[in-house]
Amino acid sequence: MFKRGAFTGLFLTSMSALMLEILLTRVFSVATWYYFAFFAISVAMFGFTVGAIIVYLGKNYFRDDLLFDRLAVYTLLFGVTVDIALMVFLSMPFFPRLTGVGIFATAVVYLFIALPFVFAGIVICLCITRFPEDIGLVYAADLIGAGLGAFMVFPVLNAMDAPTAILFTGALAALGGITFAGSRFVQNKNLKTGAAVVFLTLTAFMLVNFTFRPVRVEWVKARYNVPEVESWNAFSRIAVYPLKYTNNPYSWGMSRAYKKDKLIPQRMIDIDGVSNTVMTGFNGDLAAVDHLKYDVTAIAHYLRKDAKVFIIGVGGGRDILAAKVFGQKEVVGAEINNRTLEMLNYVFGNFTGHLDKLPGVRIINDEARNAITRMDEKFDIIQASCIATWSATTAGAFSLAENSLYTVEGWKIFYDRLKPDGILSFNRWYSPDYPAQLLRLASLAAYTLKNEGVKDPGSHIAIVRSEVVGGRMPSATILIGKRPFSADDLKTLDSTVEKLRFKYVYNPAGYKKPLFVDVIKNAGDPEFYKTTALDLSPSTDDRPFFFYMLRLKDVFSGKDVQFQEQMFNLKGVKMLVVLMIVSIVLSVIFIFGPVLFSGGLRAIPPLAGSSGLLFFASIGLGYIFIEMGQLQRLIIFLGHPVYSITVVIFALLFSSGIGAMVSGLWTGRGRRPGPAVIAVFMALLLIVLIFIIYKQTGILKNFEQAGIYTRIGVSLLFLMPLGFLMGMPFPFGMSIASRHFSELTPWLWAANGAMSVVASVLSVSMSIGFGFTATLQAGLLSYILAAATLIIFSMTRSSTRWAS
Repeated sequence: MFKRGAFTGLFLTSMSALMLEILLTRVFSVATWYYFAFFAISVAMFGFTVGAIIVYLGKNYFRDDLLFDRLAVYTLLFGVTVDIALMVFLSMPFFPRLTGVGIFATAVVYLFIALPFVFAGIVICLCITRFPEDIGLVYAADLIGAGLGAFMVFPVLNAMDAPTAILFTGALAALGGITFAGSRFVQNKNLKTGAAVVFLTLTAFMLVNFTFRPVRVEWVKARYNVPEVESWNAFSRIAVYPLKYTNNPYSWGMSRAYKKDKLIPQRMIDIDGVSNTVMTGFNGDLAAVDHLKYDVTAIAHYLRKDAKVFIIGVGGGRDILAAKVFGQKEVVGAEINNRTLEMLNYVFGNFTGHLDKLPGVRIINDEARNAITRMDEKFDIIQASCIATWSATTAGAFSLAENSLYTVEGWKIFYDRLKPDGILSFNRWYSPDYPAQLLRLASLAAYTLKNEGVKDPGSHIAIVRSEVVGGRMPSATILIGKRPFSADDLKTLDSTVEKLRFKYVYNPAGYKKPLFVDVIKNAGDPEFYKTTALDLSPSTDDRPFFFYMLRLKDVFSGKDVQFQEQMFNLKGVKMLVVLMIVSIVLSVIFIFGPVLFSGGLRAIPPLAGSSGLLFFASIGLGYIFIEMGQLQRLIIFLGHPVYSITVVIFALLFSSGIGAMVSGLWTGRGRRPGPAVIAVFMALLLIVLIFIIYKQTGILKNFEQAGIYTRIGVSLLFLMPLGFLMGMPFPFGMSIASRHFSELTPWLWAANGAMSVVASVLSVSMSIGFGFTATLQAGLLSYILAAATLIIFSMTRSSTRWAS
């Protein structure tokens, strides 16, 4: 029977393992490039699976009379290696690259970071495979612990920095070791004392780091990086650096007409080591910061005076200050990261002049699209200056940093919130050779306008760019008018462009770059997009990867080097594919290799063996596909990846745990479910999946303007029944497998994990290439295969034993 100590130990092990998995995405996104953040998920799945293979190969070592001794020892090793792995990773620069040495180094880091998960996998596998009569209860402890671990990440990261939070998971794992060591079934009575020493040591180390921060992220993107001020939360790592007093102010596109005749005090806010936003020193004298009038991001302010302005992404407050320099009457700014606002308004409030207290300024701590959706107000200008999700958030690791600000549905919301004479202004980097980001913005703008019934989208669009200054790539601002730009608008724009020495990219009554003419004219035409060098089709909420324009078929075509402006993003897609290949190869070597080499499948009846293997593999794929699809789809609805990961992973795992417990009615005390029971529950699961895939999006639209708690509640109404039913197949299959070939159950669990390794990367690739709905459909197909193979598996009557 599954003992209470084992339940608590497994619960704490799964909780700490899931927390570690998510927290590593935070550290990876800071220390290395953001597209390696989801590397942590693959590493975790791989480690769990290797742990299961070790259990399979070491059946004599993990014998029943020493089971609780082994559980205690490997849980403690899990906790200890968490700290060691973190220290080793942070002690050196990690710069992944597509060379022989780079790939080798990546594989080494992959294996090293996987070590704690290997030990956790041993513990979880031993619990799941050694208590077949209580498989529902065991699986419930695993899932519920993991679900609560996902839930805890948000408050833990808001209370401490990510390295300290990882050390916390090590101490939590050691606490699980104490519960195992305290069992009356432990043979070595000194284990309890040893476990207590390990737990107290890891806890003390964590508390020291919380207080004095000796362990911190020092290598950021292969650069030694120690900031003036550092602050972590579940969204990002915020670091502030002083900039030297200079007459060359930070800008996304400064005019050559600007006279550098005064020093500008500035501080840089760095987000995850790659995204920057500047805080400008301000003492209340707007004339002292009139350099903001010379930035191409501010071009809309010349066309609309005495305006009501909405700023997407307040950041360091530069756009708010610019609006006040132009004398705009009201400015509303939305910023999702509360730590950024703390830096702007409190920590450095005296430096920035407390922008939140300026007359007519209102700053909202919320995601911009969600904030403006719930507003009844209309605006003269809606502005976004070089806003992008360059760095992965906690769940960005799972979703590859998609951005809901750059979708057809998002721009419809912005368009609807404009006054009749309003302007939508977006700014992005501009490469004169092939300005991919501006071309896709133009495509998005024209398609949005066409959907609003505009016959001539080109008359509503103007694009102005800066020139190269100091060797820096220029940027361009696209202006989209609610109505066609008037003759007076274009006259004002002409004089402004001439005065500031900017250049036109597209002018409805003047210069029109041919590439942009084609994109605007053919917006929405699938055949046209097949002819473009990169994917310029308008991104949607179902496929919101605006910055990822590399088609999957072109991954190794060299376009990530050819298109310099997009190289950073194109390389992310390329590395995703490389990671998928690495994960598949390592899974084959470490997971399937040992079983095939040992000949462990020879005594298994072909029908039973193949159906069992297909079943566990298919639910490994299916669960991750569904989880990832829901996580990605609900990011936009809930407003931020952090909310999505907390709600989705917690709800699915927790409710799956409840489903596993209920499955004990058919799997407890050596029973196994019959084909009829399996057919009923699998049919219910498939019905719920079909409903969610094809009806969920339409239902969610009815609640877009509701408060966050209502939206969470609506999400749970979808997730809880789904998770409940998804929690049943695994215990059903494991109860059948343990009856027929119990020695192979660790390997079957490993096969399940191996497919999860592959699915964690494959699901992101599918979402980029085909959309979230396609990922969910892949999950549906996986569960259809699981249903068929489980029914066949349940009909196996022989009790053939595994033979070595």
